[in-house]
Amino acid sequence: MAGLSTAGVEFSGDLMRYAEVEHADGHYRLLRLGNCEFEFNASDVVFGSGPAHFRSAVKEALGDIFRDTEATAFRFVIPSDMQTRFTTAVPVEADVNQRSALIGYETRLFTGNREGGDVFPAHLRTNPDSGAQRFAVTHIDETVSAVLKDVVSVFPGMPAQLSPSMMATTLAFRHIAHREQLPGRLYLLLGCQEGSTDIILMQGAEPLTQDHVRTVHPSDCAYQALLACSRFGRAWHEVDGVFVYGPRASEVVATALPAAFGDRVRMLNPGVIVDLEDERFGQDFPIEAFVPVIGSAIQ
Repeated sequence: MAGLSTAGVEFSGDLMRYAEVEHADGHYRLLRLGNCEFEFNASDVVFGSGPAHFRSAVKEALGDIFRDTEATAFRFVIPSDMQTRFTTAVPVEADVNQRSALIGYETRLFTGNREGGDVFPAHLRTNPDSGAQRFAVTHIDETVSAVLKDVVSVFPGMPAQLSPSMMATTLAFRHIAHREQLPGRLYLLLGCQEGSTDIILMQGAEPLTQDHVRTVHPSDCAYQALLACSRFGRAWHEVDGVFVYGPRASEVVATALPAAFGDRVRMLNPGVIVDLEDERFGQDFPIEAFVPVIGSAIQ
């Protein structure tokens, strides 16, 4: 019997990347994967100040691509530059209500007391002797969810769920690490976009940090990656693997990163999560750009 399916969608510049994944008996099967190119900046239309009348074209494209979908939900990847992000620590003895109150209080400080929106706290690896639990907290303004609800309204009654990019990537990496039987060591995940990079330092299956930094040049990405390791007292040679994803991954891998981390650098291929053969889409298809999309679809 067929399982439930969910769709992951990401807007990046003039592209809409998408995936639909079926969940059945603990396995994932890819139902669709691809991208749609617009003649305008779709990301700006959905998340920024782009012309609102172009939103109808985005809705039409979504409706065409998923015309026969059986997905029970659409999960939209929210880029890190559309989030208010901070790291905090909560006493270990705090219960769920106290933790929510503390994180909510700090969120209001960082957002200027803006009402509404969605808050996503992600556990970070913490020294058990510290007496505190660390969290990477993401706040997404309610205007974002309002636009995405309108976009997905082309499918009446379909829920529009938000998926912060680094949370989706962390989940995808956990599945990849399990499939590839990676030992529980130190790994660096670098999501390379135009002008910025998501940096996730993993200790086995747990993130130590999630950071979003401005990186104009590939060398900036290498510098920030080394700096992230240094902040946790780790040298470059202590990192067992540097996994690169995102639309600028191939450019960064081909230039600055090997000089910083040697042969530890490789592309992060999310295809293994859904049992895709390495050459399914050909060498020119940027499967590494779909890490957050597939991560959101399996969330």
